[in-house]
Parts: sequence; structure tokens; C-alpha cells
Amino acid sequence: MNIKAIVSKLKNDNNFEIKPACGYPKLKDGHVLPDDLKEFYGICGGINCYTEEGGFPIEILSPNNFKEANKLLLGNEYADDISSSWYVIADAEDGNYITIDCSQNRLGKCYESFEYSHAVAGNCPVIALSFTELLNSIFEYKGDYFFWKDNTNFVSHGDAYDI
Repeated sequence: MNIKAIVSKLKNDNNFEIKPACGYPKLKDGHVLPDDLKEFYGICGGINCYTEEGGFPIEILSPNNFKEANKLLLGNEYADDISSSWYVIADAEDGNYITIDCSQNRLGKCYESFEYSHAVAGNCPVIALSFTELLNSIFEYKGDYFFWKDNTNFVSHGDAYDI
């Protein structure tokens, strides 16, 4: 399913609040916005997920809140680490974030970036291979818990630091 179809499904579900489009995020030189994320921000400016039902609400962030993850979570860039090209794409509350990779080599991969596990090798699961997969997984799992945790149907993509 493509971004336009997923957003259309979300618009028809009262458990999702679609924000109006408001532009595109600014990225650091050398970083690239994945095509599906570019399409998403052309349609809307973020989504509040599970506003009425579901124990674990997630907010797909607006372009204005699409920030470098290391600066936000660690207070430093750490340019030599692979996490230096990760940006926060979703806020899962309480210091828990989902990040997306904007490097050419790993473009679009999404990672769990929780407060105490962000950029820690062995503790950064790849939770989606693209923004499209992430958005679809968030919708399909219905907000009962994070779709990649305690979910027998989730297929692991390994850890961000796996070679």
C-alpha cells in the first residue's frame, strides 16, 4: 500500500488526527528525505495516532519537529556514528521516539530510539525498512502496544548496528 492510500485510510478512522500540510523538513547537507516521506509531507503535516483508543499513542511529527536525533536525545552530533543521519519522525511519549535514517546507504530505515537505548549498539532495532512500512504497521497494530514489541507477527529486521 502506498502513502496516499494509507493516509486516506487514516482520514476515515476517528482514532487518527491528520494535520494539514505545512511544508517539508530541513535536513543537514548530505542527508536525503526519503521519497515516501516527501510524499507524506506533501499530503499532510503529521498525524496524531490513537487519539481515542489504544494505550500507546504515537505522533508522526510535523516537518518543524523533524530534528536530528542525536542533538535532541544526546545533546551532541556524534558525526562518526551511523546515528548521525537519524532524525526523529515519531514521538511515542515519555522519551520514546522512532527515528528515520536519511543517509543514502540506509535511506528510510526506521529505528526504535528510546531515551536510554538510542544509538546503543544491540539496543536499536530496525522496526521498519521504509516510512511506508512504519506508517502501515502503526495503523495495522491498533495502538495496543508498540507494534514491534511483544508482537508474534512482527518480523525482525535486526539491529541498526548489525553489519
